Amino acid sequence: MNGERLLRRSPPSGTILVGLLALLVGCQPVDERPGTWLRGEPFSAPLQDWSFTDEIDEIFIETRPWYGLPHSTTIWCVTRQGKLYIGSYGDEEKAWEKAVAHHPGARLQIGNRLHPVVIEPIRDPQLSAELDLRYETKYDMEAVFGKDLPAWRYYRVEQRRP
Repeated sequence: MNGERLLRRSPPSGTILVGLLALLVGCQPVDERPGTWLRGEPFSAPLQDWSFTDEIDEIFIETRPWYGLPHSTTIWCVTRQGKLYIGSYGDEEKAWEKAVAHHPGARLQIGNRLHPVVIEPIRDPQLSAELDLRYETKYDMEAVFGKDLPAWRYYRVEQRRP
């Protein structure tokens, strides 16, 4: 009888197989749901100007956390003088922020292209204030968050040479 109860509580083998397959193949992030490996066309041609992202609301970042499997998530971005910046908000660092703190190499998926990049935190308060304004303009932050806007942390994106 105990064995029968255990069998009934176990997930169907098809569910386990689908989960393992998703882990091995990878899955793209969707909105706030993270993913694993990003898919796209590798792009490593030199980029001097990232302003083409001004027309793109969401991009994806793939990092390498301590446990070895890639972690990907949806992020927002802005540019300033052709340079690309990404941001995060809230009291706690996100998983991708923790990962780049230990290993700054990452990949961005912008459209169907995968860009190898290095992520560096912005520590200049004046630059952060300017990026706040750019985010507020591009994303209409008050419409998204209401009057009580969260504090943001910003990161500079540099193209990584292969």
